[in-house]
Amino acid sequence: MTHMRKRGIRIGLGLFVAALVSAMLLLLLNTYGFSRDLDAMLTKYNIQSEQVKVVADIDSRTQLVFYDNYATEGLSLAFAQQKRWSSELKLTGGSLYDDPSERVNTRISALKWSDTDYNTILYGKIHDPDITQLRVSYDTASASTPIEANIAPLANEDRLWYVILTEPLTEVKLNMVGLNEAGDTIYTYGDAEI
Repeated sequence: MTHMRKRGIRIGLGLFVAALVSAMLLLLLNTYGFSRDLDAMLTKYNIQSEQVKVVADIDSRTQLVFYDNYATEGLSLAFAQQKRWSSELKLTGGSLYDDPSERVNTRISALKWSDTDYNTILYGKIHDPDITQLRVSYDTASASTPIEANIAPLANEDRLWYVILTEPLTEVKLNMVGLNEAGDTIYTYGDAEI
């Protein structure tokens, strides 16, 4: 009886270990597959790797892709979302009008994945090399808390700035403050100081 019991425990333990290893392999393949899927999804929409400027994580299953849109001659956005067994790419359809004579350019894009899953992206280019930080606030019904913008390098001395929000914005009153390396305000946009 004890021999049969030990054998049963060994078989049960072996099945548990096999299931655990299988689950880990599936998770690993699914995670690796998302980066592979992103390239394939972008290629499907004729977005080549040299057009991609920045890829930013929104959350563990959603990425934001900034790319040069040759059709509009501007910087556009695509959202890639990993689902359980597949991935989906959505293009926003608009582009940043880039005026190099402006110190900071701005655009707002949004995407609604579902009734509860929404992303709003405030973004633009920084042409002034002295601006090293950008603080952004938006005012819908009440004043928002200033948000430190993410800044990523682009070609030349230009940089991309962006803020990722997980809420819909219906009315926007944008305020921005650009700071230099010393933390001094050297650029303001909008109606209020941040």
